[in-house]
Amino acid sequence: MGECSSCHDEVFGHLRDEEFTAAEAAEYLEISIATFRRYVHAGKITAHSSVGNAHLYLLAVLRALKQAIKLAK
Repeated sequence: MGECSSCHDEVFGHLRDEEFTAAEAAEYLEISIATFRRYVHAGKITAHSSVGNAHLYLLAVLRALKQAIKLAK
């Protein structure tokens, strides 16, 4: 079973950090989850996909938003 897990990591490991949950995205952006949700509500960021009730956000979009936040300070 450990071998299959290793194979899975080899095939899909590069995708592991491409999408973030809202909580992970807020942490990456160094903002509170409440602020992150305000950004989503305001249309500053949109979910790339959904899995069940979880919305996932692309790392590239988060990077751009993080840069914009830094420039605004």
